[in-house]
Amino acid sequence: MILTETFYLVAESERLWIGVNPETVSLDANNVQAAPLQVRFWAGEGSNKVAMSAYLTFRVESVVGSSVTKLFEDKPVSKVSSYDYTIPSDQYATANRISIYAYEDAARTKEIDSKQVNIIAANPTPFPRSEGWNVNNVYKNGEYLKEDNVLYMWTSRVPGNTEISPKEWIEAHQESGLWTPYPYDKLIAAEIALLNFALIGSAVFQDEYMISQQGVDASGNPTNDFRKFGTEEFTPNLLLNFLTGLFKGNKVELTGQISTASEGKRIVIDPVTNSISMYDFLGNLVGKISFSTIEDYTTPVIELYDMTPTGSLGGKTTILPGSITFSSLYLGDNYTVNISPQRILFRKNHVTTKEYGNS
Repeated sequence: MILTETFYLVAESERLWIGVNPETVSLDANNVQAAPLQVRFWAGEGSNKVAMSAYLTFRVESVVGSSVTKLFEDKPVSKVSSYDYTIPSDQYATANRISIYAYEDAARTKEIDSKQVNIIAANPTPFPRSEGWNVNNVYKNGEYLKEDNVLYMWTSRVPGNTEISPKEWIEAHQESGLWTPYPYDKLIAAEIALLNFALIGSAVFQDEYMISQQGVDASGNPTNDFRKFGTEEFTPNLLLNFLTGLFKGNKVELTGQISTASEGKRIVIDPVTNSISMYDFLGNLVGKISFSTIEDYTTPVIELYDMTPTGSLGGKTTILPGSITFSSLYLGDNYTVNISPQRILFRKNHVTTKEYGNS
């Protein structure tokens, strides 16, 4: 057999690539990274994937349009197979991208693969600072103060301050972005009200909640850091859930009557008589918790009423500390039983019929 054709065998090179986890770096509003960025170098795919080493160039960058500013760069001298990185919370406030390059050689002329990872930062929670600007203060992202009818908000993810007032700083450094001015007019007030936390007076609005600006922390100490609402570190003095109607208050003082319904089956709280009353669906009083003055001291009393279908009283149970009294009407006669630790007393029409002592 004579071969008349020439055959060529081409071997595909094994894929060399960069793997990252997570795919996007997440920061909170104060530049705290949710999880370290893990960089790994691999050769092959699927079940054939194996770790490899490469010369690494790692950069943290600030990208605005086509302008790229290098904030941090690391070039390990030796080959590495892995690299973990967490952005320092006190640096690189404008970082929004990480660029990763892998090379075969130390001179970094033969690139194996490259990868770019976006940095996403959470929006800040607007938070008022009650005191005026002071050079010794430290401001967090979203904190604002009012001066000369202008709101100045610290808009850097890294806490800090400027050596001159916000107004002076903005005039001298218009592109720094550290302070952002908001003219305090109706338009800006409306925009602020649409943010995650809106402050109107001492009332704070978030989603379906209205809460007080003041509250207590996990130890019960006073605090006004309502940004921690939803955690144990901030329990508001007052809470109203507009979705469910839930109302909570650390200290609630009622000056008017509260009823769960205008008529029919309902519970009524009356601050005038210091009582809680229960009514059935016909509007009859069937239960009451109140105070009863006996022998110059105030004691609580619980009264339960047995109402007949016609609305008349058929029986009554009265509970006092250390005493229970049952009464009922039967064939025109009034029967009562009083039980206490000292005795059991039976009466008919207010006349004692039997009595048992405790001995």
